[in-house]
Amino acid sequence: MMKHKAIEESRERFLSGIGVPGKAPFVVDDFQQSAIANLAAGIDTLVVAPTGSGKTYIAIQAMRDLLEKGQHAIYTTPLKALSNTKYSEFQQTFGPDHSVGLLTGDRKIEGDSDIVIATTEIYRNELYRGHGRYSLVILDEVHYIADPQRGAVWEESIILTPSSSTLLMLSASISNAEEIASWIEETRNKECRIVQKVQRPVELRYGFLHPKWGVIPLSDEKGHLSPEVAHYYSGVELDMTGTRVSGPRERGARGRDRHERSDRGGRSGSGRSGSGQRGSRGRGRP
Repeated sequence: MMKHKAIEESRERFLSGIGVPGKAPFVVDDFQQSAIANLAAGIDTLVVAPTGSGKTYIAIQAMRDLLEKGQHAIYTTPLKALSNTKYSEFQQTFGPDHSVGLLTGDRKIEGDSDIVIATTEIYRNELYRGHGRYSLVILDEVHYIADPQRGAVWEESIILTPSSSTLLMLSASISNAEEIASWIEETRNKECRIVQKVQRPVELRYGFLHPKWGVIPLSDEKGHLSPEVAHYYSGVELDMTGTRVSGPRERGARGRDRHERSDRGGRSGSGRSGSGQRGSRGRGRP
């Protein structure tokens, strides 16, 4: 039971802090202010920041600034489901004062709205037809530009977007931001600034769903792989006290023992049933 108690304690530490955070005044981060200022000046901006750090806030504030000037914006995502989610979210944020539309392969709702939510492919197709009426173009999850199958869609969207439009590109996982920004500047013949946030506001923890122990930390406090995870992949079985029950060698040995017992039983049975025959053959030999 000591082993079980230790696992319960490690699980409690692993899951601690999960839940609804307490209410606190909203404070705009420095990287958010920097990005918003760039966009207000019409400067293309590549924002690289961890998940949960507030990239969407930048897009919302930039769109609000445009709407006050009577201009239009489009927010693109790589997935239909994400586009549908943003459509519902932005309807609550900007409605009813401003219209919000949705363009995906499945749905077309008020495509001439003040703000349009679309999949990136749909936006690229609009550019093919010469539709470039948006003052602000937001490319969410822009790291898809490195995708072998779909990356060309993001490349073409950046290339074909009129230079009069301002690009806001959001990602949490771009590692070569300088290279991408340099390419965008060369392609669009205008400045592209990088706004980056390294510190993660929400701690990232790695867990493992064990068939016996349930959710457990992937590693211990020293950063070593949890014994339960290591034992699972090595084939070692532990009982509730943490005592080794079996592993590949033990199971192999038990299998060999069963095979040998069966084999011995077969030979002894043959010997008993066939002893007379062997004896007669023995007596028949010179």
